[in-house]
Amino acid sequence: MVLETTFEAMKYIEVFDQDGLRAMKISEQEAPQNTDFEVKIAVHAAGVNRADILQRLGKYPAPAGISPILGLEVAGEIVAIGRQVQGFQKGDRVMALLAGGGYAQFAVVDYRLLMPIPKHLDYIQAAGIPEVFLTAYQTLFTLGALRPKEQVLIHAGASGVGTAAIQLAHAWGAQVSVTVGTDEKVKFCQKLGAHRAYNYKTQPWSTLVWEDTEGKGADVILDCVGGDYVVKNIDCAALEARIVLIGYMANARAQDINLAKILQKRIMLKGSTLRARSLAYKRELIHSFNKDFKAAWAAEELKPVIDKVLPWQLADQAHQRMEQNLNMGKIILTIS
Repeated sequence: MVLETTFEAMKYIEVFDQDGLRAMKISEQEAPQNTDFEVKIAVHAAGVNRADILQRLGKYPAPAGISPILGLEVAGEIVAIGRQVQGFQKGDRVMALLAGGGYAQFAVVDYRLLMPIPKHLDYIQAAGIPEVFLTAYQTLFTLGALRPKEQVLIHAGASGVGTAAIQLAHAWGAQVSVTVGTDEKVKFCQKLGAHRAYNYKTQPWSTLVWEDTEGKGADVILDCVGGDYVVKNIDCAALEARIVLIGYMANARAQDINLAKILQKRIMLKGSTLRARSLAYKRELIHSFNKDFKAAWAAEELKPVIDKVLPWQLADQAHQRMEQNLNMGKIILTIS
């Protein structure tokens, strides 16, 4: 049941074809209306994710029934509230996990996918939390079953998900290794809590992971690269390792996989995305994340790592920066 029926204009970022390129511009359409279990958020800031780039290029369409507008995480203020919403009220500062619709002045979301913004964080910082921290949490703990003192290897350590995963794994008491593409990012990740960081352009990281763990290997591997990393992951994986694939920035195909090593090491290889998961799954993920790390947020032991803040009129520059792998942490768009 829709609670509001009056027309309300809303600005949003539209993707359009410009000389064969998928460009972005600010357009206007009717604002979404919240239903009984939803809230409407006046969006102050939205996080930029690689999934947004893929969607803009036509490679990662929104799930059926979901807003085709880009954007998977926002922070803002509740301006309308459904009859069945519990625990929130108008005026609350919230951050939300979305399946789409974040690059807009208003977004609607089921209240069970909301998180209150910690008092010490502003809207820009909060917009850099939901998608990356929940993805990292899902990968490391729900799927990777990471235990304290285990060895974890995180690829793309300076990315949004990477910076979140470093902090979560470090707080959990794991030994953290990462791969990155520059020496600057090596130092950056070490300051965040990585015990070891390898420049994949100049160092044989899979060999070094094996050597630096004294031949034990990595117990959990978070991989968003794919391609030939799959073989190297298997090479440096520990006995009964869990390798979790959440993307394939390099290549969706992997060659020359040695199945014997998977059998001998009893490796578990999993793949997952978060966007298309059910409401029940996401709700439980948020509940578990808050249970395990709410105190760490309150104590400011965890923090969103912000690389760059741009007005949403410069969304194309934000995407270019991420496409070129220049970012160290989250890129945030401010919505006006």
